[in-house]
Amino acid sequence: MFQHRPRRILPLLSAALVLAAAGSAFAAPTPAPTELQIRLNAHRQAEASAKARLVAASLDAEKARAPVQDFYDVHHYDLDLDLSPSTFTLTGTVTVGAEVVGATLSTMALDLDDNMTVSAATSGGLPATFVHAGGTLNVTLDRTYAQGEAVSVGVSYAGDPSGDYFGWDSFDSQPMIWTLSEPFGAREWWPCKDLNTDKADSVDIRVTVPDGLIVASNGLLESEVDNGATRTFHWATRYPIATYLVSLAIHPYIHFSDAYTPLAGGDPMPLEFYVFPSHYGAVQTNYALTKDMIGVFAQAYGEYPFVDEKYGHAEFNWGGGMEHQTLTSLGGWSPDLISHELAHQWWGDMVTCADFHHIWLNEGFATWSEAYWVEQAYGEGIYRDYMEAAAFYGTGTIYVEDTSDVWGIFDWNLSYNKSSWVVHMLRGVLGDDDFFASLAAYRAAHEFGTAVTEDLRDICEAVSGRDLDAFFEQWIYGAYYPQYVYNWTAGPVGDYSAVDLTIGQVQTNAGVFTMPIDVRVLTSTGTYDFTVENDAASRNYILPVDGDVLAVTLDPDDWILCTIEAPLENPTFTGGMLLVNGYDLEVYGDQVAAAFADSVFSGGLPFTFWDARDEPAGGYPAGMPAPAGHGPIPAGVLGLFSSVVWTGADAVDLAAWDQTRFADYLTAGGNLLLLAPGGRSYLDGPLDGYLGVSWDQYGPFALGDCRAALPGLVDLPFAFPQSGVDGFAPGVTGDTVLLFADETGVAAPLGVGALVRPPLGASFRPRGGRLAYVGGSAAAYQPDALKQDLAFLLANEFDEPYTHAVTAVSGPPAAAGSRLLPNHPNPFNPRTVVPFAIADPGRVEIAVFDAAGRRVRTLLADSLPAGPGSVVWDGVGDAGRPLASGTYFVRLSTAQGASVRPMTLVR
Repeated sequence: MFQHRPRRILPLLSAALVLAAAGSAFAAPTPAPTELQIRLNAHRQAEASAKARLVAASLDAEKARAPVQDFYDVHHYDLDLDLSPSTFTLTGTVTVGAEVVGATLSTMALDLDDNMTVSAATSGGLPATFVHAGGTLNVTLDRTYAQGEAVSVGVSYAGDPSGDYFGWDSFDSQPMIWTLSEPFGAREWWPCKDLNTDKADSVDIRVTVPDGLIVASNGLLESEVDNGATRTFHWATRYPIATYLVSLAIHPYIHFSDAYTPLAGGDPMPLEFYVFPSHYGAVQTNYALTKDMIGVFAQAYGEYPFVDEKYGHAEFNWGGGMEHQTLTSLGGWSPDLISHELAHQWWGDMVTCADFHHIWLNEGFATWSEAYWVEQAYGEGIYRDYMEAAAFYGTGTIYVEDTSDVWGIFDWNLSYNKSSWVVHMLRGVLGDDDFFASLAAYRAAHEFGTAVTEDLRDICEAVSGRDLDAFFEQWIYGAYYPQYVYNWTAGPVGDYSAVDLTIGQVQTNAGVFTMPIDVRVLTSTGTYDFTVENDAASRNYILPVDGDVLAVTLDPDDWILCTIEAPLENPTFTGGMLLVNGYDLEVYGDQVAAAFADSVFSGGLPFTFWDARDEPAGGYPAGMPAPAGHGPIPAGVLGLFSSVVWTGADAVDLAAWDQTRFADYLTAGGNLLLLAPGGRSYLDGPLDGYLGVSWDQYGPFALGDCRAALPGLVDLPFAFPQSGVDGFAPGVTGDTVLLFADETGVAAPLGVGALVRPPLGASFRPRGGRLAYVGGSAAAYQPDALKQDLAFLLANEFDEPYTHAVTAVSGPPAAAGSRLLPNHPNPFNPRTVVPFAIADPGRVEIAVFDAAGRRVRTLLADSLPAGPGSVVWDGVGDAGRPLASGTYFVRLSTAQGASVRPMTLVR
């Protein structure tokens, strides 16, 4: 068990070793993360699909339960069932023992679907009248019972219960009878009070089947009686159990056993396994892990909850598994599936969600337990791999808002994957000591009962002393996740050295998250770890350290489900060109591979390949190079390359694009060429203002042609039709030039490609910071013409191949003229300092523009001498009103030219 302790300082490490490790991380291609993700999600999807399919007919029953059910508490069920697989008939008698908890009780209402026919009922051993309609069986009691009295009702019934919850199936030509009652399917095959909040204290299950079949069920096998042509199995559990966890699994199984020794010692607990005969050999290795898994979970969660009875598996025909109490039904035998369903014995069976709005309390803990098991068995590294594979960056609340949405309850991304991250993050927030102490207290308070989210929250608060309202509100009831950006400077603060760190939250679809964030600072003397409390759109922190600061990293151990845009620090631009694929290679593989093989997208120049998407399921097509990485480009990688060419295709790669710090890259001096139909989507926000075009409000368009507008370029013929292209008004001005236009496919000429040339270059490169956009699908253009045009742009506009030394521009070199320097802090709220350097005395104007290019504030308009200076912007527009969060551009204008920088305002 590894420890996570908030607010800690780690021992100092060798900076050389850390830097060497960082370098090697990029040298090797990123391993395909989807192998583990696909494997884990396969069994989660199988379980989710199995359970979700069973919900549809039962949700209305949850809402329409009989009010009289609140007036009695079930203590015992006795099921006596006779099953005939040849006639698909179940004949049974169920006896319900209960206690009156209301003032009086004269009618007992039970849930029983109308597919079953009731022949008789008893109350107190006497014949009783009943009404069975609309899925409810109302039995008139032999008298009116008072509060505290015991009530006994018997029901005799028969029918064919087959459907979503009960199956007359077969395997290897032999009968295979199964039940899977979650969430409200028990009522389909036996009369009961089918609510999680009323667990019976004990259940007896007697099942008679044709000779040769074996019945596996909950608890312990009390007896097995040979009746000649039939055989009767009597199972009994003396632990509280929810109705959806009562199960039958019936087949001519091979049965074998193992044993688990309890933590306190004493008699071993039996592990009973019922497997299809043809699978006997295949399951042995993984089934043998079960007792070790129980030991790991018992150490973490407390002793196995049903240690006086058993644990085991019974195979059935479903994919995935179902956590039936003391005897899981399994449709596979992978270690991940076994650990998941086993963990449910604690979280789901022992402590059950009170209703299915809070299903995450079952599935989130079970999914996280898969990762915890491999951590204990194989180490922290594989735990991190499992959590990474479970990361979900989509939308939706973990709390199931609408339980009539069948798939919403068992949404494998929300109820399983994202919920497991809530458990992981709770561990990170609390630290291991308080986290596992909270689980112990949660168990003690709700053992063999039910709970909702707020029960867990209150216990974690009591144990840890932390206020966790915001944590649970944002992660359980909120639909999104934080998106962090940060910048830092380092230098002396009084008598010591420190990092001046600014952390911003830039998510636009959710409020501000309240989370502790780990910060790792690498210096020339070692590594320093801090934890800062973050609860604002922008917040500044001073972190004392020794030595020269080399790097600052947020959430280095991945404790938060978030995206982080790291600052682009000290770019070298020595790695040549980075060519990024955004195409779905399973659809466009041959077409794109041919272009890569001929270096079409790089204009014939050498390149490093990066894939914005995951590796195709069947591997890369012939002709495609091995990628250096997948997804967003880390800032530390981005700064290695002098130019980036991104081949966007269908906007599925937008997430990777948006999470790559291209605004910082351009400001530093990198050059960026986007080849994509939907330019407006890719360039929306700061890059839209940077390019300086006016998108046509009537797009997207089907192009008629693509004619060259810049001398040196050639027209681009189509190899395939070009549709869905975002065009713009072709009358570009200022620093932007028109590259291509469509003059025949639309009513008026339409801009298809543009290039911005910052007149003063960028911070680390005199002719850097150039952004070019060519609309349309690159793979749909005639490849020879496209290759020729890209070769021209890369050579003449991007200076490729780039071989110059990089020198940071800290003042106004004579050749560079007047310029803006990086504002600080950035992101900011509400004030930021904008430094500048003036090369020649004269008139200076400094103004702020929004992403659409509208002037929102004039900060300075005056004659200034040569030299450094600064202005302050408080986030307020010329009208005196605070402006909204977003990216803005500050522009310095002199007689010699202009300098532009982006700034991020977060509120």
